[in-house]
Amino acid sequence: MKSTILLNSNENTKLVEEEEKARFVKSILQIMGVPIEDVWQDNEMSVEEKIRFRGILSAYSIKIIDDSDGQLQFYVENELVGEWKKPEYVMKRDLEEVDPSRKLYLEMHVDYWSIFDEENIK
Repeated sequence: MKSTILLNSNENTKLVEEEEKARFVKSILQIMGVPIEDVWQDNEMSVEEKIRFRGILSAYSIKIIDDSDGQLQFYVENELVGEWKKPEYVMKRDLEEVDPSRKLYLEMHVDYWSIFDEENIK
């Protein structure tokens, strides 16, 4: 699936990427019925919660590979079931905007998929 997220030109893009990746991972885990509610309340996890989270992933044979380039791959029993590709950014200008601080904005183009996407379920 591809989507576009609009951001202010001064937005912290790394933070937005991490939030969107976390939402992607969380949605797959919830669809699979993995019990993460007790350890993953918001995007910040304590050390103890991270340890419990890794234990849960291990118990369900789930591997989440987050490379340094911003790409994420989601495996269950060594089968690729989802992927998040590094987003692309396009700087845009709104010529009709009166406020100069809002004239420039970013389009964050996100490309991701999972076997649970509607087009993959048939």
